[in-house]
Amino acid sequence: MKILLGVLVAAVWLGPAASRAEVINRIVATVDGAPITSYEMQGFREVAGASPMAPAGGAAGMSDGEVLDALIMQKLIRKEVEKQGLKAKKADVDGYIARIQAQSNLNDEEFEAALIEQGMTTEAYRERVATEVEQAMLMSREIGSRVNVTPEDVQRYYDEHIDEYTQPAQVRVRHIFRPLAPSASESEEQETVALVHQVRQRALGGENFGNLASQYSLGPGADSGGDLGYFERGQMPEGIEQVAFSLENGDISQPFRTNSGMHLLKIEDKRNAGLQPLETVSEEIKNKLYNEALRDRYARWFNEDLRFRHHVDNFLEAPEDFGSGITETRGVLDTEVEEVAPDRLEIGKKKGLLGWLWPF
Repeated sequence: MKILLGVLVAAVWLGPAASRAEVINRIVATVDGAPITSYEMQGFREVAGASPMAPAGGAAGMSDGEVLDALIMQKLIRKEVEKQGLKAKKADVDGYIARIQAQSNLNDEEFEAALIEQGMTTEAYRERVATEVEQAMLMSREIGSRVNVTPEDVQRYYDEHIDEYTQPAQVRVRHIFRPLAPSASESEEQETVALVHQVRQRALGGENFGNLASQYSLGPGADSGGDLGYFERGQMPEGIEQVAFSLENGDISQPFRTNSGMHLLKIEDKRNAGLQPLETVSEEIKNKLYNEALRDRYARWFNEDLRFRHHVDNFLEAPEDFGSGITETRGVLDTEVEEVAPDRLEIGKKKGLLGWLWPF
C-alpha cells in the first residue's frame, strides 16, 4: 500500500492518480479464478529477491514473466498442499528453528532481535516455517520419492568425466611468521630466530600448533590458527613452496628465513597428484545426478500434471523455458521431513530470516 499511497498523494489531479492505481493493481493472471495483481507480483519479487535462494543476480534480474510464473508456482503448490491435507507438526517447526539458530550461532534473544529487525513476529515466522515444511512434504511425496540414482549411474558418470577427478598435488599449510627485514640488526635477528625455535620445540612437545600460531604469528591467517588452506604448486612464494612440498602430513618444518622474515610450517594435509578414487567422489556425483534428475522430474510434474489440475490464465508472456530457474535442491525432497534441507530456512541478520524453497 505504500507505493499506491505515494502515487495518490503525489498526484496533482484525481484522474491521473486513479489511472496509475489501475496500472499498479492491474490483473496479470488468475489461478482458479482468483486474481493476481501486478502489485502482488512486485511484492513477491521484493521478498524473493532478498532470499539467499534467489537465482544469481537476485529477482531483479528476472523478467516479469519469470517472476509471475514463480508466484503461480507458489500458489498452485499451496493449493495442492491444502488438497492433500498436509500439515507441519509442531515438532517439525521447533526442530527447524532450533537448527537454524544453531547454524546461525544465534541465541534466543539474538534470534528474536533478528526477527524484529526484519519486521516479523515469532508467530509469523513460525507460520512461514510451517508453510515451507508443508511444501517440502509435498515435494517429497510427489517428486523426491520417484527420483533414484543407482551405483551404475554414478560409475558411468565417473568414467565419462574422468578428467574432472584428476587433481594436482596439494598441501594444506599452517604458518607461523615473524617479520624480519634484511637490514635487521644482529640482536633483532637472534631474538626472532630464538623465538621461532622455541615455538617449534613447544609444538613438537605436543602443544597445539594452531594455538601457537594465534599467539605468536604476525602473518596471514594468524586469527585462524595460521591456517592458509590448500595450495598447489605455483601458488605460494617459491621459498615457502619448496619447504611445504618437501614435508609429509603432520610434519613441522625447521625454522627458515626469507627476505620477509622467519617462517615455521606445519602440514595439515598432503594430497599427491593423481586420480581421485571413485569412493571419495561418489557422493558428490550422486548429488549432482540427483539434482539433475530432480529438476527434470519437477518440470514434468509441474508442467504436465499440477498445472493442468487447475485453471491458470497468464496475461503476461511466459518464458520459453519454464522452470529453468530451479536451483539445486538436494535434500529438499528427502522422505523424512526432519531432513528437509535446513539451509533452505536460513536465518541471519544479514542473510534474511527465511530461505524460500525457490522458486516456490
